[in-house]
Amino acid sequence: MKLSVLQRLPEFYHWYAGEIGSRVEPTRLPELSNEADHDDNLIGLKLLSYPDRQVWEVMHKISQYLNGIGIDNSIIENEGEPCLFINSQDEPIALCRLKNIGIAIADFIPVNSSF
Repeated sequence: MKLSVLQRLPEFYHWYAGEIGSRVEPTRLPELSNEADHDDNLIGLKLLSYPDRQVWEVMHKISQYLNGIGIDNSIIENEGEPCLFINSQDEPIALCRLKNIGIAIADFIPVNSSF
């Protein structure tokens, strides 16, 4: 897992129709939503640093590590790639712990053609 690079997906997600752990769909950013409770917001992470045949194996190791420290997560195929989804409230501790074991976290940076 060391020297892995995870990229944070640009959107927030929530469980599709309440099916926890099986399917996600994009949702509005928490600050734009009128909802007072954002407990079901998820962030997605995809692996950038491995060839296709190893991605699922590495993602499962990362998932097991997070489960071992008490962070619930699910690996779900999103746009043809395995992505790890965690509760947005767990993001700071999860990313900190992943960085501590040698995993780099890349934020999504949109391309802006105005430059």
